[in-house]
Amino acid sequence: MKLNKKEVAQNLRLFGYKRYGTMKKFAEALDMNPSTLYSGYLNGRSLPGPVLLVKLIDLGCNINWLLTSRETPFTNERQASAHIVSEDVQPHRTIALHTPPAPPAFGNTKTHNVRFADGRR
Repeated sequence: MKLNKKEVAQNLRLFGYKRYGTMKKFAEALDMNPSTLYSGYLNGRSLPGPVLLVKLIDLGCNINWLLTSRETPFTNERQASAHIVSEDVQPHRTIALHTPPAPPAFGNTKTHNVRFADGRR
């Protein structure tokens, strides 16, 4: 599938306006100079690279939508209802913690000869 740079630029602009209200605030949220945002990405000259895509994900942008115009602009419904973020609110990344499964139950531990590396039972 070939990406359409103009369509990606249009989606990027739409996401920025919906989420931040102005392109200047959007550029600030991306830690980018507004002129770089305009000249490189919003005019359709360049596609966002991996670093910019990760920043957009952190801001709540649905990358599938950004690149293909499928699905919705936001990664969840809560973000879709909050159109403009206050200037003092910083987006954050949610980290999913993995909890390993519990070891299988062996029944009576005295019947098993279990020793730790330091020699304890």
